[in-house]
Amino acid sequence: MNKEVTSESGLKTRLTGKVKGIFASQFIRHVLTLLTGTVLAQILMLLLTPVLSRLYSPEAYGLFSLYSSIVATVTVVAALRYDMAIMLPKKDADAKVLKKGVTRLILLVSITATLVCGIGAPLIADVMGKPELAPWLWLVGLSVFTLAEISALTYWLNRRSDYKAIGINRVLQSGGTAVAQLGLALGKLGGVGGLIVGTLLGQSAALLTLRYKGRNVREGLDESEASIRGLFGRYRRMPLLNGPNALLDAVRTNGINILIGIMYSGPLLGQFYMAWKLLEVPLGLINGALSQVFFQRLAVMERGSMFAFAKSSVFRSAILGVVPFGLIYWLSPWAFPVVLGAEWADAGLIARALVPWLFMSLITSPISTIFVVTETQHLMLAHAIVYTAVPLSLLYFLHGDIVANLTIVALAMAGILVVFTGLALWVGHRFDHEKDPENTPLVV
Repeated sequence: MNKEVTSESGLKTRLTGKVKGIFASQFIRHVLTLLTGTVLAQILMLLLTPVLSRLYSPEAYGLFSLYSSIVATVTVVAALRYDMAIMLPKKDADAKVLKKGVTRLILLVSITATLVCGIGAPLIADVMGKPELAPWLWLVGLSVFTLAEISALTYWLNRRSDYKAIGINRVLQSGGTAVAQLGLALGKLGGVGGLIVGTLLGQSAALLTLRYKGRNVREGLDESEASIRGLFGRYRRMPLLNGPNALLDAVRTNGINILIGIMYSGPLLGQFYMAWKLLEVPLGLINGALSQVFFQRLAVMERGSMFAFAKSSVFRSAILGVVPFGLIYWLSPWAFPVVLGAEWADAGLIARALVPWLFMSLITSPISTIFVVTETQHLMLAHAIVYTAVPLSLLYFLHGDIVANLTIVALAMAGILVVFTGLALWVGHRFDHEKDPENTPLVV
């Protein structure tokens, strides 16, 4: 009997080890697939940025940053965060119906944005102190639609584990945007118009490709017994809890841009935009792959393994980020003016100041979805309120040199993200030790 028990126990241990090995290999393979696409996209952007930085002035990039801030803020609420819920239904048919409802929401918000920003363009541009931006605000709704629909389709492909299509889309969107901006500048449509129209062309090409790759999302909707209204009600926590959090994130990120543009100058905003854009390269290379796969794994994870998975993610991200961000800190003040041109010297100093903040962002970005899948978005919302109020308050009350002020902001934000990391790990630990009467994965 003892031998039989021992043999059975050993068999279970070996099977468990094999299952874990399969999941681990799948995780690594999916990360590498996404990482390849992200790397190619970032390489294309890096190769063309030194050319674009000499064709477009800091002032043009500053205006483009303000336009992008408006678009990004509206895009966050365009789907009311129901796009993330596409990952959650058990049945693909239900997810397809949900995707249909999400697209309708996006279209409605995009049309509204077009009318509001177009009609109110003179007022909006005057408030920002940039009247030359007014004619381009009519395009806000179109930009919102392309970005929000790309996000929704990406969640569907993530659900289907089609990471190859997601990787190809990233290359097309990043490369297509840069090539279009280059062509427009050489064709004498430069300035902020060239940056905006070029971005729209790149995003439109990416959206058409994703619609083709994800065309099965429009098939078999009649196999679902759920309605759009019923699914919206079922996942109402997304707009009620995750929606405000996402909106606060957008207000923080884009509010920083607007404050710098108003309180300093358009060219300095352009310097900040360029520094942030290039610092997102190592951030995007690592997090772009980890975040998607991490969310998919968490969505179906059994209790008992979430804390260990989250802890390993923190450690992995920290190790991956140390070298690239260390190099950025030491080399950026020299590299920016050499690579981009002498007029971009301030961007190099700003990049060094932002390193602590973005390094901690690298660590926290993948594990942030733990609050969604454990339905503890209220904790993330509380964090988001502090995380938004601190940088905006500091930038509003601090005066003088922008580099010194951004250094203070970056250190404060890094400290907040350290606390956020501890909170995420605590949530994972608590989830593992809560009783699950059905002993099922978290997906409902």
